[in-house]
Amino acid sequence: MADFGCGFEESFPQEEEPLEERSLNLLKDSKIDQAFAEAKEKKKGGKKHKVKWMRRPMVMPEAILEFLDENLRENAIRYLSNFLIEKREEDPCNYNRAGFLLYFSCGTMATLLQEVVSFYRMMSEQALNVRSIKRLANVLTLFQCIASNNGTRQKFVDACIPDYLIPLIQFDCTIDVFDNIRAIALSVIGILCQAGEPFVIDWAIRSDVAELCHTILATASELNKVIAMHILEAIMRDNFGISYICNPSCQLLIGLMQTWENLVNLLSVDQDFSPRLLFHIIRCYIMLCSNERGCDIVVQGIPVALTNGTFCDMIEEFPIIGGLLVQLLLYVDKVNEETLPERRVCMLFLQKDACTNDLCSPDSVPSAKTPCRSTDLGKNSLPELPFEKNESNMSF
Repeated sequence: MADFGCGFEESFPQEEEPLEERSLNLLKDSKIDQAFAEAKEKKKGGKKHKVKWMRRPMVMPEAILEFLDENLRENAIRYLSNFLIEKREEDPCNYNRAGFLLYFSCGTMATLLQEVVSFYRMMSEQALNVRSIKRLANVLTLFQCIASNNGTRQKFVDACIPDYLIPLIQFDCTIDVFDNIRAIALSVIGILCQAGEPFVIDWAIRSDVAELCHTILATASELNKVIAMHILEAIMRDNFGISYICNPSCQLLIGLMQTWENLVNLLSVDQDFSPRLLFHIIRCYIMLCSNERGCDIVVQGIPVALTNGTFCDMIEEFPIIGGLLVQLLLYVDKVNEETLPERRVCMLFLQKDACTNDLCSPDSVPSAKTPCRSTDLGKNSLPELPFEKNESNMSF
């Protein structure tokens, strides 16, 4: 009995741990949590965060607990969102673990939704300012983290939280920095759709996300257009998604074809505007060719600028666009010598390479799986493209 008592005493700490540390002690050895503690310790601007526990490994859960305190919430969300932006590329595994922690922490999602609803009130009262916009941008950055996590994505969608983002995307605001809100909100939906999971595509169709993307293509900035194209591609990769877009009873495809033609004509005049946007437009045309009705509409409505050699200079600079264009013209049977630059053989080789990497083959579109990322959607699917960086700052 004595030995048993001695062992029993040694199995417990002498001092009682705080409640949050006992309930979340599995994260004590988390590298991302320790890195976050070090990052916060270097921050000198946030007066309300100058406390000793910043140097302890449990700083991330404690920062999440601060969300419940209105006086500490803004700084806590800002510190955590900025930190996650820095870590999501170099440590994606632990970045996803942070999304799991955010979603399942008691009261966290309700608190973040409260931030969004409060922003709605400011929208209706025309009381928006730069500070409130930056604050919401940090909240949406945390939603990105949750959307990228395989364990929280379906729960995130089932809770209808992405539906709260649609009014933010549709809202017309004269403050320039508000475009960041639209881009980040779109990127949350893009991250969800890029996973290619049927329940996400079903939600996107039921929520008219494709129609929303069509509006973005017609009215928004270049960055938002690129993200909208990624979402449309993700929808068309799914059998149900492309069937919905190409359904004769749905007029969306006719509108998209007209909008894409307008964008192609714009790019033919100013080819430096967005080579990446042209890349995604061509890829959407190719995806449509996997559907009988979609292919017929592409054959009838393909922009003349894509068939008469207008983009030869751009193809010379970005051969992968040439590879996709050759693929498209082969499908619609409009390949001719004037369409291609002198490096036709090189382009055909690149076309073969693009198909091998599942970039343009419509036969592989329905089953293709795009890696789920949370950063700039225009870059991650094709990191090798040498396009110039043209994006808004997503963190504040």
